[in-house]
Amino acid sequence: MKALQCGWLAGACLVALAPAWAGNYNLGEGVTAGPVNIAGYLNLVAEAPRGDVRQLIVDDLSLFVGGRFNRYLNPFFEAEFSGASLWREGRRPLADNHPNFVVERLYNDTALTSDLTLRVGKMLTPVGEWNNIHAAPLVATTTRPLTTKRGFPEYATGLALQYAGAEDGWPEAQLYWQPAGEFRRRQSERSFHEVAGLHLTWASGLTDKLGLSLQRARVRGSDDVQLLAGLNARRTYGRVQFETEAVYIHIQGANPVRLHARERGAYVMGSYALDERWSVLARYERYDDRNAAQGSRNALVGLTWRQDPAVLWKLEYVKQSGAVLGIRTGVQASLAVLF
Repeated sequence: MKALQCGWLAGACLVALAPAWAGNYNLGEGVTAGPVNIAGYLNLVAEAPRGDVRQLIVDDLSLFVGGRFNRYLNPFFEAEFSGASLWREGRRPLADNHPNFVVERLYNDTALTSDLTLRVGKMLTPVGEWNNIHAAPLVATTTRPLTTKRGFPEYATGLALQYAGAEDGWPEAQLYWQPAGEFRRRQSERSFHEVAGLHLTWASGLTDKLGLSLQRARVRGSDDVQLLAGLNARRTYGRVQFETEAVYIHIQGANPVRLHARERGAYVMGSYALDERWSVLARYERYDDRNAAQGSRNALVGLTWRQDPAVLWKLEYVKQSGAVLGIRTGVQASLAVLF
């Protein structure tokens, strides 16, 4: 409850400051005061899983604070409150409210040249595309694919070099290194340390792209060392858009608990824009976890309505089979607002 109260306090501060900066505020772009920008997003989710209780939760309430002062000082901070239960079937409102607080990002960017940037701090790992842009208003479904998060570290605390000279024909590149553990790590099934990786992106037009991910990491609490190779792509044909990500992870080390020496997953998603605001979509994913005796499969059909460039409503049905790895059969609806 204390964490949620802090989140509402942060929101109240934004409301209090908004009148002074009203001329600088645009929905989806935050509040700007000189070199400082304050923004964030809210993701409100209603869940009706088959055979389980229905609930309404604040899945994410994130606050961004960024500054662009000069070529050497460009800090960025993101804090997230997640999993705040507003209502749960059979319980009083707020009775099961136990939100989590996470420092998602905390880094500074230094422009070494016009094309090369040095980033120092805690950042999102550029494995595929979804992990870098996972804010709810920016992605098409409420249910996140397992392929985009389960088998690798979502964050890295250390150094990164980012090259963005795409106009010369070279791909955009991100090379990152985490020498030890993660700062303020999120509670999860497995955690990682000594992470190093590379991501390359070839862009074509405004939306289409092809990406390649490579990563090495140690699994905390074991002798396992994993090597990851990943591919992501997006292609648009008029009103139709296709998107895919795939990862293959080879695991080395003597670990009697682990069932397999590899982990792999892939999904493909297609969407059709009915008009400027409405879209229908479908997605299929297969995931084979290192600790599961059988694979996990999920299929999704959904409908989205973009009320505003910064406001997205989603409705989807998911059918899950095989190993249960965090995705359940049922209906989900959500409201995502970038403020």
